[in-house]
Parts: sequence; C-alpha cells; structure tokens
Amino acid sequence: MDVQAIRNLIIRVKELEAQGKHLQTLISDQIEQLHRTIELPDENACETLLIFTMDYIDHVPDFLEALNEASQQVGIHSFISPFLDIAEENFLSPVTQDQPLSGLDLLLDKAYFAHRLIEEVNDQYLVKTGSTLIPMNMTWANLIVHSILGESFANELDIIVDKTVDQMMRSQAIYNEEKFKEFIHNRSAEEWIRIWSRWNCLSNNLGIELKFTSAA
Repeated sequence: MDVQAIRNLIIRVKELEAQGKHLQTLISDQIEQLHRTIELPDENACETLLIFTMDYIDHVPDFLEALNEASQQVGIHSFISPFLDIAEENFLSPVTQDQPLSGLDLLLDKAYFAHRLIEEVNDQYLVKTGSTLIPMNMTWANLIVHSILGESFANELDIIVDKTVDQMMRSQAIYNEEKFKEFIHNRSAEEWIRIWSRWNCLSNNLGIELKFTSAA
C-alpha cells in the first residue's frame, strides 16, 4: 500500500487550496444547510469546520497506515488488505478532465469514502462476531462530512460503500481461518486496544457536537 502517494497528493492539493480556497467556499456555502443535529461553536464556526474537514482528509493516510500495520501485528492482514487497497485506489484515482484538481473539496469525498468503507467493515464485523474490529468511533465525523457533501451525493457514496463491503464480505473465507478465530478470542487484548487508543473521534477534538433528539 502506497500511503506516501496519498500524503503527497494531499500536500499537492493543499497548495492549490491555499490559492483557490475551494474547500473554504464549499463550507461557507453549506454551513447553513448542515443537519440540525450538528452543533458548532458559537464563535468562528466556519473556521472550526474548515479545520475539522482538513483534519478529516489528513487522517486518511495515517488511519490506513495504522490499520495496515496493526492488522499485520495481529495476523488478520489478509482480511483487511483488500479493503485498504480499495480505499487507496479510490483516493488516488484521477479526477475527470471536466473537474481538474483545484482544491481540497475534491478530496473530501475521497476521504469520506475511505472512512465510510472502514466504518462499514467495522459494522459488518460486529454483526458477524459480536464485537467491533476497531475500538474507535468515526461515526460522528462521517455524519458531519455527509452533511457537508450534501444528502444526495453522500447517499450515493454510501450505497457504493455498502455494496462494495457486502460483496467483499461474501467472498471472504477468513472467518474460518485459525488466525482469525484466535484474534476473535483475544480481541480484548491490551496491545490491540493500545494500538488504537490515539484514534479519537475527530469531531470531539474541535468542540463540534451532535445532538440526537427525537425530532432528528
């Protein structure tokens, strides 16, 4: 997996973003349309959301790299690597000629795809084993970016993620492998928890809250 290529692309697009401020414009246009469950700080709401989305994009290569290394350490890399490959391929895929690289707004949907892909793998793993694969929560951060991208477009990405994970899960025979059974038996091991202890929910770190109410 070429994580450095992802980092290099992000660096390159950040330089374009500094000139054109396309992501900043997207956030300014969408901030009034965000779902009512998203509560931003009273001051500097746009700036806070901009920092959050940039962190969300930056998080992708670090997260994929950590998941790649951690899965090798516990012996389930053959299960994880196909999903990592898909996330990498999608992130590095060139944009169309009609939509050339212009700013970080064009990487936000790619970051969303990567994070949602791993979140869905986590959910499917929970259904099959009764425990989450990765002891972390990206749901809130993904919901915020879902709202920024817009309901229609984000829903399309969600459908693609769901179908991709479902098809790949059906083809996986790893659940019957001894290493995977051993991992399930030892999934609460301190080492596995320690590996993921630094991956906290991005939204909480910036004072962005979600309010789940009956109305929502």
